[in-house]
Amino acid sequence: MMRSKVIKCFRTLHRTRLEVFRGDDRALTEARKRINDEFTKNKYEEDPEKIKDMLKVAEDVNKLLRMTVVQGVMKENNRIELKVTKDTVLLDSPPLPKDKR
Repeated sequence: MMRSKVIKCFRTLHRTRLEVFRGDDRALTEARKRINDEFTKNKYEEDPEKIKDMLKVAEDVNKLLRMTVVQGVMKENNRIELKVTKDTVLLDSPPLPKDKR
């Protein structure tokens, strides 16, 4: 039962990685390595409470990635186009002040 939850969480994190870092090979590679390293490091953990705590952290990381990662793509005229997903949470904020040069 616990093993299937761990595997599901692992797969979910990788799906999230593919979605939020789409088109950014460096970020995709780094995120893949980090996910795999963390799961490998704890591969032999047997304490159900520790596993449950680690799964909670992984679920929180998944949620954080989905809600907060915004990619910027440089366009012509030094403009940056933001790529957001359906899960991205955008906060209302005042506009940035105009450059007074």
